[in-house]
Amino acid sequence: MSHDINLKELERRAWRSVFQDGLWDIYLGLLLLAMAIGALLSDAGIASETGSLLAHVGLVVLATLGLWAGKRFITLPRLGRVKFGSKGKARKMKAMLLLVFSALLGAALFVFIWLILRQGRTEGLPLQLIVPAIWSVNALVVFSLGAYFLDYERLYLIGVMYAVAVPADRLLRELVGLDLTFLAFGVPAAVILITGALILVRFLRDYPVPEEEVSPAEEVLNVRQ
Repeated sequence: MSHDINLKELERRAWRSVFQDGLWDIYLGLLLLAMAIGALLSDAGIASETGSLLAHVGLVVLATLGLWAGKRFITLPRLGRVKFGSKGKARKMKAMLLLVFSALLGAALFVFIWLILRQGRTEGLPLQLIVPAIWSVNALVVFSLGAYFLDYERLYLIGVMYAVAVPADRLLRELVGLDLTFLAFGVPAAVILITGALILVRFLRDYPVPEEEVSPAEEVLNVRQ
């Protein structure tokens, strides 16, 4: 029994090691920041809506490449490569299903609003309340389920930061009368990025790159030289 418990604890620690470098936090923060930058480019007249969308896509691609490079050149040399069994694969599958669920819900929201605007049926329909509500519920549900199934507790905080972005944008428009989408998305993104950066700094401090072991034959060769 104790052997089984130890194996479960080891597997849990191995799984948590995937997220202990802070790189996923930084990645998710960059995704939110990409939305803020896209909105800033559009609101400031620097780029058209199409240009802002392309800039957003480009930033997402860069963030994804950064995540891959960080895992490859920062985490892998320090922790090595971890292969998970059936439970780990099941967790990955659940994570994929969560992403699909989120994408489908977001696409459904987009189609719903697009149809309403196209047909001109906006009278009496509080879109300024419906859109933030759906966004927030989607963010809280998806990130909370991800935090639970992936044993990645910081996703709860990240979910809250994502959830407040759109309602904050609407609230600022009503209170200030200005389009401050960049701040509404940028401030929560900054919170996630700062958290991830601090975790990454601690990870680099606690897990230095191990020195390469020199074989006895290499030592003899070095002495003779």
